[in-house]
Amino acid sequence: MIDPRVASGLRDLLPAVMIPRERILQTFRETFASFGFVPIETPHIERMEVLTGKGAGSDEVLRQIFEVTNKGGTPGELALRFDLTVPLARFIAKHMDEVGVPFKRYAIGSVFRGERPAKGRFREFMQCDFDTIGVDSRLADAETAQIIHGALAAADVPAFTITLNNRKILDGALETFGLTGRSSLVLRSLDKLAKIGRDGVAAELQRPADAGGAGLDAGQVERILEFAETGRGTAAVLDEAEKRLGANAQAAQGIADLRTVLHLLEAGGVPQEHLAIDLGLARGLDYYTGIVFETTVNGWEKFGSIASGGRYDDLASLYTTRRLPGVGASIGLDRLLALLEEAGTLKSATSTAPVLFANFPGTDPAVAVRMAATLRQAGIGCEIYPEPIQVGKQMGYGTKHGHKLAVIIGPDEVAAEIFNLRYLETRHEDKGLAWSVLEDSVRGALEILEQGGLQS
Repeated sequence: MIDPRVASGLRDLLPAVMIPRERILQTFRETFASFGFVPIETPHIERMEVLTGKGAGSDEVLRQIFEVTNKGGTPGELALRFDLTVPLARFIAKHMDEVGVPFKRYAIGSVFRGERPAKGRFREFMQCDFDTIGVDSRLADAETAQIIHGALAAADVPAFTITLNNRKILDGALETFGLTGRSSLVLRSLDKLAKIGRDGVAAELQRPADAGGAGLDAGQVERILEFAETGRGTAAVLDEAEKRLGANAQAAQGIADLRTVLHLLEAGGVPQEHLAIDLGLARGLDYYTGIVFETTVNGWEKFGSIASGGRYDDLASLYTTRRLPGVGASIGLDRLLALLEEAGTLKSATSTAPVLFANFPGTDPAVAVRMAATLRQAGIGCEIYPEPIQVGKQMGYGTKHGHKLAVIIGPDEVAAEIFNLRYLETRHEDKGLAWSVLEDSVRGALEILEQGGLQS
């Protein structure tokens, strides 16, 4: 027999995970749409040259690409997408005359990376992206953070922090430190500070360039790390950075931009306690040019960022001569679900319908079919048990699968045109309800349960 296990880093998702997953996805879609974003879809498989063009992704990400070769195909021609941003850049270059700019899109789909599996890290995972293309606007930057906050809050994610920086500040700092030519290598190492610690980053920065490092001396490394470590906190850290880097035009612009974004976020109702500044935040991808975001759940930083992104003003230049600046972010749904599950806050369920109709032995099943159809037309999900087995076993099925209520109609109830409504968790039962009040009775019972009533 063939072993039914899945490959390393991949997963089967059971209903207990898929149902809350779909609920969160719907919340995200509604949030994105409420800001005027429209959905698009791009292929899971892209041409390799699209994904590996200069600046499309860091060397580390590009090493993790899954190559795709069909029988008789050309090796190295196709690959699975590793994110949704690079395909977006290709999409907008191809379709910009059709969709126009500014273009606000969201896309939700699987991406693939051949990285080592770990807690909250998978080889196939779903990203929920939203981007604004065609504008160089601080309003669009701020709106990106506002949507991150709105989507996570609407999904009942526990207390979280959106950390912001601007790559212009870091680039200006490196200019000030005399490291302009090595900024890409330095920022890539700095991005690992939370993962490998101060000593690990210092060792990478001092490693010779021919060994994959930045080739810095100890003094340069200390200046970089000191700048990153002291640049964390509230907006006040921008004042200190301005004193140190204000003479640098690039850093000054980054600081001014970040202050504007914070002002707009305050106007948008994003609480200050959900925001933080980290002047060492680099984001590993090479295409970021301005504001960058990372979002972590307070107390669960070990899971890494659950939502991240930034401004990428030059990415589309790989595919078109037209300048198409953009800004956006991605919510890592599967990492978020893994975190919520471990934290015990994932509202799991194994049924998509709150009401179970019993298939009562000796009762014409057409009665239940007709009544269930009435509730579905009213927007209330219903399931009818398929076999007329012992009613107690049907109720056990309903309890196990997360149904809230059961409608029970035996032969006597049919004759009197009444039904019994059972609250499955508490086994409380309202008996002898008229068929004419079916919808009102069920809707009222669900509202009681939603408000926490009739608890066991």
